[in-house]
Amino acid sequence: MGSRLTATVLVENTPAEGLRSEHGLSVHVRYGQLRLLLDFGQSDAFAHNAEVLGIDLATVDHAVLSHAHHDHANGMAAFFARNGRAPLHLSEACAENCWSSKGGTEPPHYIGIRPGLLAQYAERLSPASPDGTTTIAPGVHLVPHATGGLTELGERAGMFLHEGGAWLPDGFAHETSLVFELSAREPGGTPELAVFSSCSHAGLPTIASEVRAAFPGARIAAYVGGLHLMRSADGDILQVVEAIRAVGIGHVHTGHCTGGRAVELLARELPGRVGALRPGLALTL
Repeated sequence: MGSRLTATVLVENTPAEGLRSEHGLSVHVRYGQLRLLLDFGQSDAFAHNAEVLGIDLATVDHAVLSHAHHDHANGMAAFFARNGRAPLHLSEACAENCWSSKGGTEPPHYIGIRPGLLAQYAERLSPASPDGTTTIAPGVHLVPHATGGLTELGERAGMFLHEGGAWLPDGFAHETSLVFELSAREPGGTPELAVFSSCSHAGLPTIASEVRAAFPGARIAAYVGGLHLMRSADGDILQVVEAIRAVGIGHVHTGHCTGGRAVELLARELPGRVGALRPGLALTL
């Protein structure tokens, strides 16, 4: 039996009065009696905002790192300084090895977890297998990528892993989706899910397909996170719109790496079903 949940955006790119913003993402989730934190942004801004918003990070039961990029990982020290007990769940494939050339427009630059962070907090890490769904608490799951050919997306985006002196296109094995089972709104109704995918590097259509395969018969009531469409052509954005329609996703709450043009197009094509993320925003799902 699932629960409804409340998700509060602690940090995101959008300026918000009285709160700090930065290129990054961090979301606090209340799910039944559980408290979870998804990502840490790239500094202690999320922790500052949590204090302003009256959210006690010491009460978080589980933390999740969505993928191995600095704008989601580098605030983890600020979290561990405030919370001495919550495990940090992350893919076994997370490492300090991610680089980007922004689609070939720039020389490769490091975009990964600050070197040394994973070793510094090794005793707090709870690695999840990239080969299957991991349940971290009743109704709370990590869904890895089960789709082949994702290195093509990484190469096209100019994202690489530096391993053993070699440059390899990123296949995003280090990326995972956080999925919550929601209680049906009506007795005997269709099971519902809330999917949190912080950057959706594999693409919303792929991630939605993976989640539906992991939870047959369930409906994705909400999809929350960035869609990695900042430099995408309108045609590519409209393909995402068609996937949302085809899958029947109820609502999309997006920002961070989605880009203003993409949010505008999504909202125009899916009236009443798209919302923009910002620091301090609270969503009840």
